Amino acid sequence: MKRLLALLLCVALLGTLFAACGDSGKTSSAPESSKVESSTADSSGAGEESEAESSETGGDSEPSGEAVNGTNPGTELPIVTEPVTLRIAKERHMLDTTQNYNEKASFKNITEETGLTLEFVELAAGTAAEKVPLMLAGGDMPDVFWALLSDAQILQNEDQLVALEDMLDTFAPNSMKTYSELGTDWRTIATTPSGHVYGMLSRYESLYENTGDGIQIINKKWLEKVNKEVPTTLDEYYEVLKAFKEQDPNGNGEADEIPYCFSEDMWCASITNDIGWWGIGNGYGDTYSNFTLRDGKVTGSVNTQEYREYLEFFHKLYSEGLIDAEGFSQNTEVFSNKIKNNQVGTYYSWTALEYLSSEQEKDWVVLPTITAKEGVQPVANGEIDRSTINKNGWVITKSCQHPEAALRLWDYLARDAESKMTVAMGEKGTLWDEYPEGGYYFVVPENTTPEYTFEHMKYTLGTVNNHPLLTKDETPKNDGEISPAAALRDQMVAVVDKDYVAKKDQLPQSYVSPEAIDDRSFIETDLKAYIKQFRAQAIMEGFSDADWDAYCKRLDDLSYGEWLQWYEDFYNGTLN
Repeated sequence: MKRLLALLLCVALLGTLFAACGDSGKTSSAPESSKVESSTADSSGAGEESEAESSETGGDSEPSGEAVNGTNPGTELPIVTEPVTLRIAKERHMLDTTQNYNEKASFKNITEETGLTLEFVELAAGTAAEKVPLMLAGGDMPDVFWALLSDAQILQNEDQLVALEDMLDTFAPNSMKTYSELGTDWRTIATTPSGHVYGMLSRYESLYENTGDGIQIINKKWLEKVNKEVPTTLDEYYEVLKAFKEQDPNGNGEADEIPYCFSEDMWCASITNDIGWWGIGNGYGDTYSNFTLRDGKVTGSVNTQEYREYLEFFHKLYSEGLIDAEGFSQNTEVFSNKIKNNQVGTYYSWTALEYLSSEQEKDWVVLPTITAKEGVQPVANGEIDRSTINKNGWVITKSCQHPEAALRLWDYLARDAESKMTVAMGEKGTLWDEYPEGGYYFVVPENTTPEYTFEHMKYTLGTVNNHPLLTKDETPKNDGEISPAAALRDQMVAVVDKDYVAKKDQLPQSYVSPEAIDDRSFIETDLKAYIKQFRAQAIMEGFSDADWDAYCKRLDDLSYGEWLQWYEDFYNGTLN
């Protein structure tokens, strides 16, 4: 019996090897938001077989001691029996000051430790949406996509990707141990409708500071200069912005103040952030602001009276010069320079440390969520107890001649909490450290400057959110007694999290079928573009009753109702 099992194992491993080294297909796909694409996976057919053959924690099977395709199993080092080079595609962050990813602490000695040479295919910041589809369509395919593929790109290119489910126990035991400690079944997140697992999980299981997105902050020094308090109503907010414009709060004698600054190019600074003040939407951006999910029912947000009032209010601000006239067109660099130049009174940010020094950050406070009208419950940009897991953190392509080695590399980085944190934030002792009694905490150095901010440090020393998955128990704390600045983001979230989207009103995180994605994509390409275009036009130029009626009719013509139904079916797990 044992001989038979050994024979079957060898056959299975050979099958995996030949499949992984086959020619890749030539399909292309449009980029999609990985936050949006999820659905309850229907693990039928091949999915049922793979679940029966592999266990969540490694089960009773022990990795064979023999190398497969030149890769040692389990945790044995070096990873490979002969030198292997892996090409890893990764998008650089605009604040990363390294010249190459091999400069980061996790990779400085990687060849000596593992036998692997890493060749990073580094995409310039902001270019992944253009370049990744070209790679998938037959361009320069890497061995690994690191935190680059959306759900849609996974599902529309399965024939080009290596299925991992049968390799996990043998070549990713560290990751499997982590998965077994999660508070949810990892398979419901990672398994595609075809029953396969293509991505390794990354980021944090849950991190309080990440439960929110952009948070509005306001310059308290400017408030003091114009003798105003932090506004709590729409009327007070208008008066504060007007005072910022008229009373020279930056004191330079020039009328260069921008009371409210935004940028559609900056991920957390969109003008859609404010839609929730009217009690509509499920967050910011071109998807979540376009629907409202409450008590299991998805309804429209951008065809409501509340949305019309939002547009009218912001047109008033725009026409009076109280919001940035360049907000719809400026890039992140222009946006950030205005903040650094002390021209901005209020804006949405992760924290002020994104662009300012530790000392300058002290001039800013959180603006609590404003209730725009009586009888509405305002919505802030976040989700209570949000899962922050990325299911496509590390995806191996069929161009890779050594998929086992590529998987083992990720698992080597996942060997313990300290290794994962080194990938995330650099070496212990700078941006994170360890309590004497065990456990970890984040650190924000006090010596940051406008030229080298805390955010620069994070993206230079580590990858921030692209590390192997950390469970809640492994995740460092933001300890205000040790590092007050480290607790800043948590303190900001605490001001507004009562207005975050409730757990019951959040979309699920698992995959949807390619057919369902196609159905949605067919509708939303023109729909989203039209909503975005009308919003910008309405805020800048205003609109009449006839314009509004024509806009709502056009939404109907563009199948807005069908798009909303898609999301309700998605929420209910009933997508066909």
